[in-house]
Amino acid sequence: MPKDREEWIIHQAERFTRESFSGRPEIFDDTTNFMYIDRGHVIELDGELFLVRGNEKEGRFGIDEQPKFWVKRAISLTSGRKFVLKLVCQETFKIQIGLVQVTCTRSGAKEGQVLQLVRGDHRFMQGRTVLDSRRNGVRVIDFINGTNLLNHIYSLNIPHERYFQECLPSLLARTMVAFHAIGFLNGHGLCHGDIRNDHILVERETGEFRWIDFDLTQDFPDFDLWSLGNILHCVVGKGFVSFRDVLREQPEFSGVLADEDASAFFPHRIMNLKKVYPYLPGKLNDVLLRFSTGARAFYDSISQVIEDLGECGICLPSKAE
Repeated sequence: MPKDREEWIIHQAERFTRESFSGRPEIFDDTTNFMYIDRGHVIELDGELFLVRGNEKEGRFGIDEQPKFWVKRAISLTSGRKFVLKLVCQETFKIQIGLVQVTCTRSGAKEGQVLQLVRGDHRFMQGRTVLDSRRNGVRVIDFINGTNLLNHIYSLNIPHERYFQECLPSLLARTMVAFHAIGFLNGHGLCHGDIRNDHILVERETGEFRWIDFDLTQDFPDFDLWSLGNILHCVVGKGFVSFRDVLREQPEFSGVLADEDASAFFPHRIMNLKKVYPYLPGKLNDVLLRFSTGARAFYDSISQVIEDLGECGICLPSKAE
């Protein structure tokens, strides 16, 4: 490596991080072995240099903060801008959803298709695919300054009834916009594939909901549609509402709650939330019940969910978050 280039890398790294760097910078233009790329290393993509700041982390299946070694937090050594670099990680695994075992496949190419489709649409994360020296498609994602939906809701440290009065109208309106966005993807033959409360970021400056992470697909028909029920449960319930927590705090519900009140996806969660929060509008609860084990009718499309939620708007308080 030319000495002047090495000195430039160190200078820029110290300039943007306000940390000291010693030794020769280690540069990777081949990201195939992503496990070897760590904090302080540099990734070169199409002539641009990115300083790796660490691995992204994610909670999954009740396990908190597991590192995603193929997803790197990084900064551009040219501009100092923050990015997320998603390196190629092909994998197939199975998960249990209710009574059904679902096969999941991770594909960077599929996420690249989504990024190309939604370019300029701020309901989604923004980014591009760049090939490294081995033609691995690295997704260079713009950093979003915000927190995930679940953390945002938990930060609203108020009782549920006050949350219903003051916050739910605004949150539900933004939830509908997010549901429209998933309908847009599906209408173009693509899916999100991993709809979760931590895959919606609430942008700090605007409060907008923005979808992230599109690299999974499942062999489960209408997986996106059914997953939206979990988002709605979280938004209406002010987080996850489980049988265990409700019965522990209010034992009198032991003769009120039934198996048919459970979520079809997560049987430990209560989908019939009106039993717990009787002030919820019946129309809103009816939407939730379409995602329950006791449902007598199911949704065939995301547009039907949005239409029913739109009718619920007139039943909600006029105050907004």
